Amino acid sequence: MNFFDDIEYNSDDYFKYDDMQGYNSESTEEKINQLCDEGNFEDALTLVDVALNHSPFSADLFHKKALILDGLGKYDQSLTYYDKAISLNPNDYEVYINKGISLDSQGNYDAAIMCYNLALNIESKNSEAYFNKGISFERCDDFEKAIDCFKKCIEINSEHADAYYELGYCYDFLEDLFSSVESYEKHIELNPFNSNAWYNLGIVLSRQGKFMKAIECYEYALNIRINFASAYYNCGNSYASLGMFQKSIEYYLRSCELNPKDSYSYHNIANSYFELDNFSEAIPYFRKALKLNSESFDSYFGLGSCFYNMNQYETALDFFKKGLEINSHHTQLWYSRADTEYAMNLLEEANASYEKVLELEPDNFEAIFDRGCLQLDTYLFDEALSSFNRVIELKPDWTEVYYEKAKLYFLLEDMDKAVETIEKAFTIKPEDRVDYNLENDWDKIIEFLVNRQ
Repeated sequence: MNFFDDIEYNSDDYFKYDDMQGYNSESTEEKINQLCDEGNFEDALTLVDVALNHSPFSADLFHKKALILDGLGKYDQSLTYYDKAISLNPNDYEVYINKGISLDSQGNYDAAIMCYNLALNIESKNSEAYFNKGISFERCDDFEKAIDCFKKCIEINSEHADAYYELGYCYDFLEDLFSSVESYEKHIELNPFNSNAWYNLGIVLSRQGKFMKAIECYEYALNIRINFASAYYNCGNSYASLGMFQKSIEYYLRSCELNPKDSYSYHNIANSYFELDNFSEAIPYFRKALKLNSESFDSYFGLGSCFYNMNQYETALDFFKKGLEINSHHTQLWYSRADTEYAMNLLEEANASYEKVLELEPDNFEAIFDRGCLQLDTYLFDEALSSFNRVIELKPDWTEVYYEKAKLYFLLEDMDKAVETIEKAFTIKPEDRVDYNLENDWDKIIEFLVNRQ
């Protein structure tokens, strides 16, 4: 016969009555607590029910039963027993707090906040009531109120590490990165072995552009939790942001080992190889990313870009088109498609694709410029001039557009305007007067410029 068989059949022997309490509650509570600490909620529930048979008006036992039911995930049942405990002892603030936590677990945040307020009406300086109230506001995306609760929690208990952690999260969401960093750092002072805190601090620092400091945080997280895949991934992102692509590949590969179904890691390995101009190595990783996520238009874009840079335009165009089938509003895909069509001398198609880019981003000066070059190549001089002038409005210090505009004037045999336009470019960037590589008919313009000096 096991322990619970003994209770069920010999309960009068187990519970020793006394004049004050009706039975020996101390040993019973110790056993219930032990079972709960072990995570053995089913047996704890059996024992607390037996105890309630002997003490049916114990607020503490009803409270304990509610907590056990929460441990079993039976939140809808636990609320009944919280209410019974409250009816027997309406001044126990801990019952209100735990009922609030149970309601929060069910997504009933408003009711949870009401419970925390009732607890605070009884015990106004209770840090846990403020902390859990902050959690419920956080889940409602009411971060300002959550911050206020966490601050009040810290006023009461200045060493409440979890409150600092949640403050870090709230400030991050509100884009107050300085306060977020400050909060996470305070949490880490109190709890230096929380890998998630080091990781989150790294995320915020990377958003501030402090990539080396972010890397240090990710490394601390990895020292605490060696198989922390997300820390490897984001450490790789920081190295990539620093242009250290060989290191980023190393960390992305480790992320893939730990999480082999993570398409983003494969995609970013491919991107790193692409940035190293190692297109042949990038291609298989883009393909692996697509095998895991066939809807990744970014990976199609990456594949297309690799083949474009390898001068395999037909294959590149095919991948750009596949990406656009998934996301027809992806500006860069349309732009790359246009450049590819232009390179293939598909001029009407290229012009239509540039127009699509400008439909999505009317002030994309590079697309306007490339469309102007296409118009110039097809002798649409008025249209080309309009495009170049628009680029100058948007980017007046970009010398490349002045050279193309000068070329247009040269083709129109308007040498004065050609020279005037080139001189404008030289004023913006004097070193171009010597270094700019002018080809073919531009020698006549250079000769003309020399004669003017």
